[in-house]
Amino acid sequence: MRPPITDDELELLNQDMGKLSRVQFNEGDVFNALRLLEMRRQTAKLEAIKRLLESMSEQET
Repeated sequence: MRPPITDDELELLNQDMGKLSRVQFNEGDVFNALRLLEMRRQTAKLEAIKRLLESMSEQET
């Protein structure tokens, strides 16, 4: 199971939906764009974790 949605995540979603609606995306385009944005956020999180682990590993050696 996934963790509950946080207030920050809801705020980001609302901001994303607002921006996408201003450029007049249709419903299907909005869904696809939100999915891509979430994948980018997850990738950024994973890259940050990777950098942290690498820096911790370098400190140990």
